[in-house]
Amino acid sequence: MATTPDNPHDRFFKETFSQPEILIDFLNAFAPEAVRERIDYTTLTREVDTFTDEQLAEHFADLVFSVQYAGHPIRLVLLLEHKSYTEEYPHFQINRYLLNLWESQIKQKQRLTPVLPVLVYHGNRRWKKRSVPDYFAPLHETLNAYLPAFDYLLIDLSTLSDERLPTLQSDYARLTAILLQNSRRKRELTRMLDTFADVVRRLVETPAGQRFVGTGFLYLSYTADLTKVELFGIFSRISSKTESSTMTVAEELLQEGRRQAMTAAEELLQEGRRQTMTAAEELVQKERRQAMTAAEELVQKERRQAMTVAEELIQKERRQAMTVAEELVQKEREQSRQSKIKFIRAMLNLNLTADTIASAAELPLAEVETIIDEINRTQAT
Repeated sequence: MATTPDNPHDRFFKETFSQPEILIDFLNAFAPEAVRERIDYTTLTREVDTFTDEQLAEHFADLVFSVQYAGHPIRLVLLLEHKSYTEEYPHFQINRYLLNLWESQIKQKQRLTPVLPVLVYHGNRRWKKRSVPDYFAPLHETLNAYLPAFDYLLIDLSTLSDERLPTLQSDYARLTAILLQNSRRKRELTRMLDTFADVVRRLVETPAGQRFVGTGFLYLSYTADLTKVELFGIFSRISSKTESSTMTVAEELLQEGRRQAMTAAEELLQEGRRQTMTAAEELVQKERRQAMTAAEELVQKERRQAMTVAEELIQKERRQAMTVAEELVQKEREQSRQSKIKFIRAMLNLNLTADTIASAAELPLAEVETIIDEINRTQAT
C-alpha cells in the first residue's frame, strides 16, 4: 500500500495554480472587475520564494507571482487554506505572511512592493468573510484608524454550484475546482465527475490534458474516500482515453506500493493486534452490562409485557432492515465485482501477474486469481 504524501492538497494546489491559464481563469471568475482590468496577465511570472514560517505552515500553502498592476510591479500571492472549515481570524494569519514578505525585501535591500493576497478555500461550508473592525465589535469609529486596514481576495470553491462552474473558461480550471471542492465528499465527487464527464473527455484529447487528468487521479487516490478500483471504475466510464491515463498512474502507484509494502504490512499488523485487544475488552464489558441488565429486567415482573412487545417490534424492524440491507449489499457487491473485473482485465492487458494485480488493486490474491480464471473462461467461450 502506498503511503500518502505529507499534504497531497498542497501538492495538487501548486501543480495546478502554478499554471498561468488556470490561475487567470480563477481570477477572472472571482476577482472584482476593477482589479482584473488592471492586472497585466502577460507579465505573470512564478517566483520560487515562500514566506510561510513554521506557524503559518499550519494554515497555508503559498504560491508567489510577480506581475504588473496598473503599470507598476506587485506581488500576487495565492494562499491555500488548509482547514476544511472556515478560519475565524484569517486577516491575522495573512498579515503575518505579508510582514514576512516585506521583512525579507528589507533584509535584501529590495524595493518594497504591494501584495495582492488571494485566499483559496476548498471546505464544504461557505466562507464567512469579515473586516478587521468586525473582530473587535462593538468598536468606536474613532479607533478604526488605529487598526490594520487591508483586505484579501477570496476564491471560495464552495460557491461553485453546477450552474456557476461553467463560468470558469478552461476545462483545466473546471476539473481543478471539482477535485479540490469535492475530494473529501465521496458521493458528491462521483456525481460531479459523472455530470461534468465532458470536461474530462475534452482534456484527454491532448497529451497535456491526459497528464493533467492523471495528476487529478493521483490526487484523488490520496485524498478521496474511494478505493483505487472505485476511482478507476469512475474514470474508465468516461472514455477509453481516461482509462488509459488512469492506468498509467495506477502503474506508478504500483511501483510505489512495492517499495513500501513491507513497512505498511508491519504497521497494519501491530495496529490490528491493538484493535483486536481493544475490541475484545469492549465486547467483554458490553456483554457483562447486557447480562446484568437482562437479569434485572427478568426480576421485574411488571415489565414482562412491555419487554415482549418491544422484542416483537425490534425483531420485525430487524427483519425489515436486514432485507433492505441485504438487497443493497448484493447490488453494491455486483457493482464492485464488475469494477474489479474491468480493472483486472485492464491490468492483464499490461501483462501483469496476479500478485502484482492484487497489490495494485488492494485485493486478496485468491480473489484476484478467481476473477482471472473467470475472465479466461469467458474469453475461451
